[in-house]
Amino acid sequence: MKALSKAILPALIASVLAGNVLAQEDQNQKCIDLEGAPPGLYATTDEGRTFLIKDGKTVELGPGESGFANEGGVKCINKPPAFLDWPCATQAAQSRMFNTYTVENLSPGNQLKEIVQRYFDIPEVLVPIPTYVDGEYNAVFNYNDLIQFSSPEYWYFPSPDKPILSGKRPKTLLVSLFVGTNQVVIDNYMIDLLRKELGSNELPVAFVFNDSNTVPVSYFGANVSIEEVQKAFFERGIKLAEVPIWWQGDYHLAPTIVEFEKFFDIPPLEDIPADKQAALKADLEAFGFTRKTIIVSMFAESGGMAVDQPERIRVAASIGIDRIPTTFNFVEEDMLVARCGPGTPISGASVSGSTTPVGGATVPPGSPVVPPPPDPEDPASDS
Repeated sequence: MKALSKAILPALIASVLAGNVLAQEDQNQKCIDLEGAPPGLYATTDEGRTFLIKDGKTVELGPGESGFANEGGVKCINKPPAFLDWPCATQAAQSRMFNTYTVENLSPGNQLKEIVQRYFDIPEVLVPIPTYVDGEYNAVFNYNDLIQFSSPEYWYFPSPDKPILSGKRPKTLLVSLFVGTNQVVIDNYMIDLLRKELGSNELPVAFVFNDSNTVPVSYFGANVSIEEVQKAFFERGIKLAEVPIWWQGDYHLAPTIVEFEKFFDIPPLEDIPADKQAALKADLEAFGFTRKTIIVSMFAESGGMAVDQPERIRVAASIGIDRIPTTFNFVEEDMLVARCGPGTPISGASVSGSTTPVGGATVPPGSPVVPPPPDPEDPASDS
């Protein structure tokens, strides 16, 4: 593509996997349709959030979304040019991905049960995959059918300092499926609140079909540590399911400052400039971690880890925040093709075998297998 002129180059692409997300968001952003592939700057987001900024206008891109910038400004685009989607057409992507089907392929009757069974037995996944953060969903299901999958399992924690239905969180119920552990995990934080909010037993549902090497954080039991997550990923290729909205405070676990110091170089307070200390302290006292968690990235190929805001961790500890809400980002060799759809990683990683070897903390996979619900006796309750 033709490079942008110097007037466009100040457009800033800020990846928030390694930085702060306190940028001004355009709450009324509308995506456009591009004709062809005009010259300009294109951006796509695989994980996390990306911000395009030019002349005071900010466009926020979530996973699977794309943006465009030229002399006229920055904007999100509904359908990116084909050249931006090259990984999904490759043999590597096709061999990795599970089979797919649509709602039209479902049989009449208990469609919820069929969706679950097709994922576990074949496996195949329902498409198109909705963009949850935009409020999209797969279908509407009855509350009484959904709660048959209820269990104590979970794959994230919402911020305790912010009402869960506030901010940009969609009024959609997430149902996360894990083929590696044969589990259906309903978002127990949301289901009853949504029922009350919508005033109905009919709830919009977005299914999250996870890769075969993905588990909910509850797989490790209570009080999971950074060390347990590290060992599971580097020794067995197991990763945690993504939290829904980490930029609103959702997190995997909340380590102490001592845990962080075991793995990362957290600077002492005296090494942080006074003005930066003051700014971080003011932000933490006003918002805590409700506008962004700490992000720890794990790199499969190098076997290394990185934390994005060590100074913020130190200041948080200095003002009495004992536990730091933390989200994990897992960088695998096939990260580019992973965004094309769920499947089995090219490395062949899956959830199987014994627990993580004893060397530090032990990983107890204590999650029960939740089978599909029986066919309802009352046909009127079919979804």
